[in-house]
Amino acid sequence: MINLRDYQTKIVADCRQAFREGDRKVVVQLATGGGKTVLGSFMVHGAAQQRALTCWWLVHRRELISQASKTFYDMGIPHGIIAGGHASDPLARVQVGSIQTIARRLDKMPPPDMIVFDETHHIGAAQWSEIFARFPQAYVLGLTATPWRLDGRGLGQWYARMVQGPTVAELIERGSLSPYRLFAPSAPDMRAVQTQAGDYKQRALAEIMDKPSITGDAVQHYRQLCPGKRAVAFAVSIEHSRHIAAEFNAAGIRAEHVDGTMDIAARDAAVARFVAGDTLILSNAELFGEGFDVPAIEAAILLRPTKSLSLYLQQVGRALRPAPGKAQAVILDHAGNSLTHGLPDDEREWTLDDREKQRRAAESAAPVRQCAKCFRVYRPAPKCPGCGFAAPVAVREIEKRDGELVEVDASAVKEHRKAEERACKSLADWQRLGAARGYKPGWALKQFQIREQYRSRRKAA
Repeated sequence: MINLRDYQTKIVADCRQAFREGDRKVVVQLATGGGKTVLGSFMVHGAAQQRALTCWWLVHRRELISQASKTFYDMGIPHGIIAGGHASDPLARVQVGSIQTIARRLDKMPPPDMIVFDETHHIGAAQWSEIFARFPQAYVLGLTATPWRLDGRGLGQWYARMVQGPTVAELIERGSLSPYRLFAPSAPDMRAVQTQAGDYKQRALAEIMDKPSITGDAVQHYRQLCPGKRAVAFAVSIEHSRHIAAEFNAAGIRAEHVDGTMDIAARDAAVARFVAGDTLILSNAELFGEGFDVPAIEAAILLRPTKSLSLYLQQVGRALRPAPGKAQAVILDHAGNSLTHGLPDDEREWTLDDREKQRRAAESAAPVRQCAKCFRVYRPAPKCPGCGFAAPVAVREIEKRDGELVEVDASAVKEHRKAEERACKSLADWQRLGAARGYKPGWALKQFQIREQYRSRRKAA
């Protein structure tokens, strides 16, 4: 039996309270590495054992099936698996199922009393929505680190309530996630790359990123910043991923490429060699953004630019799980994603509401600067936290320096946010700041009223 952390216990209690109050569709937002699978399994166990409910745990990747099944075994939860290549146990009250397989067998299966959708930010996909709509009376629990869709639709179309766990910063502070150092180059020029389904078109993206002059020398920076550490590299395409692995191998650093088209046994063997430390670099394309939980990963190498905040946070989250002997994670951002989406532990406001176009545009605003003197990358602040250089009021654009990684220092985040807020004098100032941060309009009014009340009290005194 696995004991829950205190915040997991609270999330479980809040979800059960929502169910008791009549909200049958509840989504849990908890950062990658925060333990969504464990707390969800705990709820499934209680529903199946204490209330004799039929429960489905649904996922969209084979790796997620293995992850959920292992957790169930660890917790002593009897279960069947409904997915290609697995022998099913139709009598088990709990079933771990592939979305694709379940969708094909809906007419042949008894209806569930409770459904858990893992990585539920994919809920808008056709098969997901079909399953969701088929059982309106079922209790539904959605699990995700990032309840946002690229098309701007909120999950409120499917869920009545959201229960939130601690932020990434809070999880790092309490030791549930690893501290990190983030290094980033100037962003690659993406102006010529068109978008499709809300993200960059893969072919055009590969043409730009599969070049050392644009991505920087990943091998060099790995040697410089985290030599000997196990790292997962995120590539644009299968060919790009193979090139990354080949470059590391040519430099004498053991590396392998894996992708979803490989033989399952061969892919599992490659992952096993990585876990054992026989392979140091595991390069992949669109495979390990979700459901690859190896706490010993000490570095993430980002070589795939994305407009998706969710994908970015999923990728860096692979390296943030704590492990014995792991003092900190290292993130090597050759794709400029941190310049677009910010730091992994930035304060973010999650909501079930749809996002307006202007808010989605604000999410793409570069939130970091590069010092004109020492080229340190940091949050906008009066002075560079590295060398103390005070930038002029008209801050120049980030100078492009191909292949040079500089560290993103998170220590300036709080200082910058406070400085921004001290500069707000009117409601319009607060509204502009709130829009830039992607907050709901109500945040600006609340902050303005708090400051006005404070000023009134000081004037009266």
